Parts: sequence; structure tokens; C-alpha cells
Amino acid sequence: MRTVFSLLFLFACGLSSAQNDLIELYNTANSLYQSGEYQAAIENYTKLLDATPLPLVIKRAYINRGLSYDRSQQFDKAIADFTEAIKLDSTDMASFVDRGLSHMHAGSFEKAIRDYNYVIYKNTNARMTQNSMYWKARIYFSQSKMKEVTKIGEQYFLIRKDDWEMHFIVGNAYSFLLKFEESIAQYDKAIELKPNYVEAIANRGTAKINLLTTNGNLQPSKKETKSACKDLKKTKEIGDNSIEDLYYVYCKMKR
Repeated sequence: MRTVFSLLFLFACGLSSAQNDLIELYNTANSLYQSGEYQAAIENYTKLLDATPLPLVIKRAYINRGLSYDRSQQFDKAIADFTEAIKLDSTDMASFVDRGLSHMHAGSFEKAIRDYNYVIYKNTNARMTQNSMYWKARIYFSQSKMKEVTKIGEQYFLIRKDDWEMHFIVGNAYSFLLKFEESIAQYDKAIELKPNYVEAIANRGTAKINLLTTNGNLQPSKKETKSACKDLKKTKEIGDNSIEDLYYVYCKMKR
């Protein structure tokens, strides 16, 4: 989700007294938003909407008030404001992503996906296209649609390969599908990009054990579990004990 920014760039000429008042009102609202005082920010953005005839300022006020509504969990009002911003400028793909996030936060996943699909279809803003793919993958993962997650991952990595979090999500999806070789490959890439990514290290070690045992090797040797145990040991050293039982059974007991 985007953040609020200065209003000064919207004024191309000298500032009148009225414009100075608008800037002061806008900056006050932004400061309230940044400090987490969302209701007070909403009130100031509303005053700004009532005070200005400038379309660009109106658009920003709707967007920023929408962000404030979203942060204060007033999702229907956030969606309404983002919709107004879209009416003013339907070429701004970020507003569709913002609205999709509010739909998602409200639990309206199909409506969120509709917004993300539109951004992906238009493909006029690379960053927003990537964001839409990412959030679609998150939704499908939450719905246990793991094949859909991997399909989105394939498309996503064609345009961006350096997203460690997306590699992790896709790796988890492959693990749920019992495709452990594919999941390990994704965890490899996540860890390459973020070396001490403890969750990915833990999941990679677990996937390596699962790869051995699901192939019928219920009692893998110490040599066979060496790579997995290295991951599990590092996980413990970093401070994550979630794999303690797995480490004890497949690593510690084999010494």
C-alpha cells in the first residue's frame, strides 16, 4: 500500500494565501496519519475535500482518506474513497491495488482479485502489476489453492526473480502439494537472497526430510539427512525451536 506524500508538487505557480491554507491542512492530515491518529486525519482530509476545487488535490485527499479508513478498519469507507479516486483517474493502477487491499482486509477476496486482475491485464505499471500478483498469491494461499499459487509464481518470476518472500510463499505451496524438490529449489532462492531467513531455512530442512521419507525411506541414514540436519541445526542456532522434534528424531538420535 502506498504512503502519503507532500502536496507542494501539485502547485506549479506561486502560492496564494488559499493554497497555503490547503497545504497546511493537507500536511496536518499527513502528520496525523503518520502518527497513527487516523480518525483525526480523516477529519482533516474531509475538510480538505470540502475546501478545494482542484481535481488533483481532491484525488489525493480521497486516496489518503481511504488509506486512513483502511488503517482504522473502516473498510467500506476506504473502498468508497478509492472508488472515487479511480473515477477521477482510472489510469492510476495504485488506486486499484489500494482498493483491492481494502477488499481483502474486509474478507471480500473475489472483489480483491477482480481489482488485481485488472491491474495485471492493463500492465501499465510494473510495480503495481507485481504487487497485484503478490497479493493474488497470498489470497490463493490462504484459500489453500496451492496450484494457483505456483502458477502465479511462474508468471511473477518472469518479471522479477529477486523477491525472497515470493520464493518462500511458492516454496510453501509446493510443500503442501508434496512437491518437495520444487519447494527446496524455491527455498534455496529465498535463502540466497536473504541468507539468515530462518523460516525458509527451517522449511527447507523439513522439506529435505519429507523428500526422503515420502519416497519410502522411513529410516534415512545419517549421511542422507546430513544436508537437512545442517538446515535444522542452523535454525536452532538462530533461535527458532519450532523444528526441535524433527531435529531430535532425524539428527540428534542418529549420532
